[in-house]
Parts: sequence; structure tokens; C-alpha cells
Amino acid sequence: MVHPKHSHMELDEHALLEEFDERVKEGVVIYEGDHQVIRETYNGFPFEFRILKGHASKPEVSSSGSTPSASSATISSNGSTAHRPKTPEYLPGSDISLTGFEVRNSNADVGLGHYMIFNKFCAARPHYLLLTQNGHRRQHESLNFDDFGILWGVLSVLNKDWEAKKPGARRYMGMFNCGIDSGCSRLHKHMQVLAVPDEAEFGLWPDSASKYEEPKCIPFKYYKHDLDGRLDELSREREAWKRYLEFTAAAQEALMKAGYIPNAPDGVDATEIIPHNIILTREWLLVIPRTQAGMNGADANAAGYLGMVWISDEGRMRKWTDQGPVELLTRLGLPNDI
Repeated sequence: MVHPKHSHMELDEHALLEEFDERVKEGVVIYEGDHQVIRETYNGFPFEFRILKGHASKPEVSSSGSTPSASSATISSNGSTAHRPKTPEYLPGSDISLTGFEVRNSNADVGLGHYMIFNKFCAARPHYLLLTQNGHRRQHESLNFDDFGILWGVLSVLNKDWEAKKPGARRYMGMFNCGIDSGCSRLHKHMQVLAVPDEAEFGLWPDSASKYEEPKCIPFKYYKHDLDGRLDELSREREAWKRYLEFTAAAQEALMKAGYIPNAPDGVDATEIIPHNIILTREWLLVIPRTQAGMNGADANAAGYLGMVWISDEGRMRKWTDQGPVELLTRLGLPNDI
């Protein structure tokens, strides 16, 4: 069963992009359009390092994963109040600021208990968050039926122009970093939606998996499913949801086989957590089991497993290159032969 919600979702991609640019100009949203990009290939695997200086002030989750509070949260808005919506800066239990980041040109309440807001620390133009309206929901919880449904719904709407092959259309993907060891930076449960790089500049390896699916090229464990574009909308969403459940179960089994014990927040049973990254497009689903967020100053979230690494300076890049980027991704996850 799939939620029949996409028909009433009101998102104007062009209005959202205009508003995103306004927020960047006001200083509310941090995005450097002229950021340095370094593309290299390591062991046959393509990487794109984006040096985003504004990310130097991006907060990190403590290793204890302690419950955040509005008074101690480090993300806060600092821009214009002219069009600031009448919402509390933080939802009860949340560590993600709402005020100043909610969209106004479309319906911020996208349904199924979620808000759509602009990300503060952006790696793409544009870059959004889908967060639960319940501020006590946590990032170590796997996606549930409603979470997955709203992510699929937003991608369905935002990718309409892309799928219609309109000139200049953007393609969007969704991501979720589940658990402290997945590379998440906030504890309030949220997903990310962002524009995909131009294929002519940097292609996503799952788009052409036959070229890269050699063990020497991708030594880390992952689960991938190509979605059948011939299916109707609800059937394709149902297929993606089914595969997500199968993949997270397989990831949990692989992590247990490796003897891995998840890094659990205070008061949470580690056996209830399946640390993983999910990347979702309209064409495929990718799930990667994770064992640690970073190593020796090099951290990875879901985007990292596409070769998209977001860092604040070249020193952080050297943390990656000195350890071997592909080898690092394997150590932060699991080897493919488990």
C-alpha cells in the first residue's frame, strides 16, 4: 500500500530556486556558488571534492548522541526577518532551526508529518531538508512508511521537468544518513533533497553501474536496485519501498556478521539501530551499511559513497587522499565480500 498523496503536493521548482537564491543573498542559507571543485579518479572510482568554506562552522553530532535542546543547539538563523514564518525557532526536542529557513513560495508542510525547509549548510543549488514535524524523532531510526513516501513524493514533483526533458531542467536526488555512524550532523530526523551534478561534469556511478561494478573499483558493500521506469507511479514507489526494507534487513545481517555494534545514543538499545546511508533517485535506490562516520579527520555521509565529498578546505581533502579515498569508504562501511 502506498500513500495517495502526490497529486496534492504543491511545489513550484522555479519559485523555490528563486527563493533559495534570495536566502543565500540574505546570508540565511550558506552556499558558495563559486566554490572550488577538484575531480580525481582513484582506483577507477570517480571523486568530486567540493571545497565549501562555509562548512567550517557546520555543527557535528557528539559521539554520545545525547538528546539536543533548543538552548544548546548550534544551528540558528541569522538572516532577514522580513518574511520569517510564525514558527518556533526549534520544535520541542529538535536541534534543527526552522525560523528563517522555511519555504514561503510553496507549501512548507508537505504532508505526512513533515516540513520542507532550506538547508543551512548547502552543497548544491538548491539543497533542502525534509524533517519530521515531531522534533523528538531521531536520526538513528530507519525511514518509516511516511518518511519514505514523502521523500519519493518530493522527488516525483521536483523531477517533472527533468523527466520531461525540458532544456535546463535539474535532476534531484534524496539522501538519508541513518545513525551517528552514517555521517549525520543533526539528531532530529531529516532527509535531504538536492540537485544532482551536471552529468557532463560528474556522472553518478549508479547511473552506469555496469562500468563501475568491478570488485576492484567498488570494494565497499552496497545494495542497489534499478527501478522499473515502465511501472506506474504508485507501483514504482511500492517497489522502491519494498527494496528499502529488504536492503536494510540485509545490511543489519551483514553488520552483525562482521561483529559490529552500532554507536547508540544515550538510552537507546544498539540492537535497534541499523546504521546506513540511502540515496534515492527516480531511477534507482542505493543503500550502504556503515560502521563509522569518519576516520583520522575524514568523514563521509551518503553523498561520499557517490564520490561526492564536501569539505571546508584543502587540508580536509588531504585527510581523504592520504588514506586512499576508496579504501577509506570501505573502512567506514563494510568490505564487499562480507
